[in-house]
Amino acid sequence: MSLEINTIHNQFYIILGRYIKARINDTDDASDVLQEVFIKINENLGSLTDEGKLKSWIFTITRNSIIDYYRKNSNNKKSELTDCMMQKIMHETDFDTSESLDCCLIKFIERLPEDYRDIIMDSEIHGIKQKDLTEKHSLAYPSIRSRVQRGRSRLKEMLLDCCSIELDRRGNVMNVTSKKSCSGGKC
Repeated sequence: MSLEINTIHNQFYIILGRYIKARINDTDDASDVLQEVFIKINENLGSLTDEGKLKSWIFTITRNSIIDYYRKNSNNKKSELTDCMMQKIMHETDFDTSESLDCCLIKFIERLPEDYRDIIMDSEIHGIKQKDLTEKHSLAYPSIRSRVQRGRSRLKEMLLDCCSIELDRRGNVMNVTSKKSCSGGKC
């Protein structure tokens, strides 16, 4: 099998992070679970016999890791496990629909001016902390922060000009459709 953990990490990091954070309110705990998921993926990648089932295999590992988190922390006040939450997680069959937005987001980032493009890609797609980008891009932290903010603003304008994005009451992406005025047809 030709799958590599770096490729899987790049493809699924943002999606898994959002999925986990939507189910675990504590940011630090959600990050820990995300790290555990990638450790499990790395340790068990050799057992995956069908690359076509990669997404569902990763989803199962992620879902089980969230369930394990709640079982392990069911006595803590901050992580009270309810039957409702357990049932919801156990009966989910796929990742959230924001994946369609994630897939086209990179295309929009690539259209940003060079001053913003690499910094936004590193910050938003690769998850590198802004303070860590100062050395890589040889810029002061306030400059990095400013470029990230301006880059996000330009990216938002581009997305809203081209796509209709439907959010649920919690701000999660429910549906993304291309506007007719968008050149290129699909986001």
